[in-house]
Amino acid sequence: MTHTTRVLASVGVFATAALVITGCSTDAGNGGGDGEKNDTLRYMSYWTEGEPTSDIMKEAFDAFTEETGIKVDVTWQGRDLPNVLTPLLTSSNPTVDMVDFGCAGVGSSLVATGKAADVSSVLGEEVPGEGKTVEETLSADALATGQFDGATYCLPFEMTSNFDIWYNAAEHPDWADGAPTTWSEFMDLVGETGKGSVALDGTIQPYASAWYINLAVSATGKGGLLEAAQDETGKAFEAPEFLAAAEAAAELAGTGAFADGFAASKFPAIQQKWANNDAALILNGSWLPAEVAPYAAEGFEYSSFPFPALEKGDIQPMQIDTIGFSAIEGAAGVDNAKKFMAFFLQKGYQDEIGQIAVPARTDATVVDSLASVQAALANPDVVKVAANDGTGAAVPAWGQEVFDPLAQKLVLGELAPKDFISQLVQKQKEWYELQG
Repeated sequence: MTHTTRVLASVGVFATAALVITGCSTDAGNGGGDGEKNDTLRYMSYWTEGEPTSDIMKEAFDAFTEETGIKVDVTWQGRDLPNVLTPLLTSSNPTVDMVDFGCAGVGSSLVATGKAADVSSVLGEEVPGEGKTVEETLSADALATGQFDGATYCLPFEMTSNFDIWYNAAEHPDWADGAPTTWSEFMDLVGETGKGSVALDGTIQPYASAWYINLAVSATGKGGLLEAAQDETGKAFEAPEFLAAAEAAAELAGTGAFADGFAASKFPAIQQKWANNDAALILNGSWLPAEVAPYAAEGFEYSSFPFPALEKGDIQPMQIDTIGFSAIEGAAGVDNAKKFMAFFLQKGYQDEIGQIAVPARTDATVVDSLASVQAALANPDVVKVAANDGTGAAVPAWGQEVFDPLAQKLVLGELAPKDFISQLVQKQKEWYELQG
């Protein structure tokens, strides 16, 4: 999976363009009428056939059919799923029973329009053959990303940690036990590794703005950035914590920390530098090891540490995102969808997910390159927050239209901290006025 798809999943917005459903099954043979047995699950996937996750799912589909007699009629729709699914939002006769997608996107679309079925009952179901309920096996932090207004609408099976600090443990074996926990300690580490030691593909706005997001969330706490983003006057950003975060973010460019080309290179040139040991550190997500593996230096050992707190006593934030299952409200196969959700959360399938990504189960095994992420997810001292502090789901388009362009300039050293705050306040006020 590329950075682009991860960013889209983090934004979590279903497009609203109406397209024709292609390759999607019809009601034929689905049953579901009064007294009629429904032996089909119509499933539309965010993955395309041939991707590693689709291979795991196909294995599960076959086993599910053999065990329950329910046939899975799958459409490998890929990343265009939101557009293709859009007609279902107005249909009274859904032709899809279940989808998988980023849980944040489900909240801002299917849940907001009443088209997501409440699947809370699955939490109390036993994972087949394990003697544990679904709720007992899942990460509570992951599960929370699919819950809205006290109900579960998206059951996660895979997670991402979006922006931690990554490094080569073969080059820096002492960093695992001595990772910086405050911004001051982090800047000391940057100073020790020398100018140009921090890799940044700065032309990608979310990659640049992530530095400020983490710092601002650290200073204001979980939900602090989201609350400010929802202030229609914009003045919430005048709080001193946001300026302090901006001043810290500006330190990076100001001290020459970024590797050459950070403001003008074409992705993935800079992360290639990092993977070839031409830069020691990079702020990136749990998808990074898989992305850079084709060109990484021989013997590269992937490891990461959580983003440091701005000040001692502030939180160390860890942005998480999830991909999960959702059932379509009113579809004939909702009960079959719920059965498959519990079925796919068996440890065997989660261990397979752990070979390519971070599983939603806390007891699943992962590849060595993701071990540091899994450890941080289990660390109660690291505060898990929704991707972008939940702004993508709660305030769609705010990031792209208001925040990211200014935060990018701040981090790249093109906008002074005080100017960043004043322009953000003004731009946000004007943006809300245009919303009416």
